[in-house]
Amino acid sequence: MGDSDQPPRSRPTGLIVVGVALVLALCCCCLGLVIGLYFGKGGAMLADTFATNVPSIGAPAPTPTLDKNAPVPAKKPGRMENGLELTVVGLQRPLKVQGTIQIPADQQLILVTVKIRNTQSTGAPLKVTASEFTLKGDGGLTYPPNPKTVTIPNLLTELNLAPGKETEAELIFQIAADDSGLRLQWKSGTQTRVFLLE
Repeated sequence: MGDSDQPPRSRPTGLIVVGVALVLALCCCCLGLVIGLYFGKGGAMLADTFATNVPSIGAPAPTPTLDKNAPVPAKKPGRMENGLELTVVGLQRPLKVQGTIQIPADQQLILVTVKIRNTQSTGAPLKVTASEFTLKGDGGLTYPPNPKTVTIPNLLTELNLAPGKETEAELIFQIAADDSGLRLQWKSGTQTRVFLLE
């Protein structure tokens, strides 16, 4: 008899079924061990290990600590340690003035509008004066506020803000016309903050 007369060999299906059963049993044992540890005394340890090694899904990201010395962008509030908060709300460069004010050709006036708020809910009013402000540019020069030759109705000279109150005021600076990267510096108490204008 030739090879064609032999009965077909059966495939080892029994071995495959046994292998799958062993894998399932192993998975069930591992799952049982994890559940037992979680609900038993090792649950806290297992949860801590899981939490540190697997990032939380949908959990809020931690809020970064703000750097109190970082420059404050225009239109963003910057708070001082004493509870005062300042926001640069406008910059007019150059400031056009009327009358007989003479300004050298290489200089110009600028107007900075600020909003100042007392964020405290109680306590005495907080004082703000124009002398607390200076302006610096990339040219390295420092400019004092409010030249005596120019006056405007809302010019910041001195104010006292009661808790929870805010006001807008303006500062004028006479600067070099080609200066750039202008930054308003505010020194209140022992703290100085820098506010970007450009």
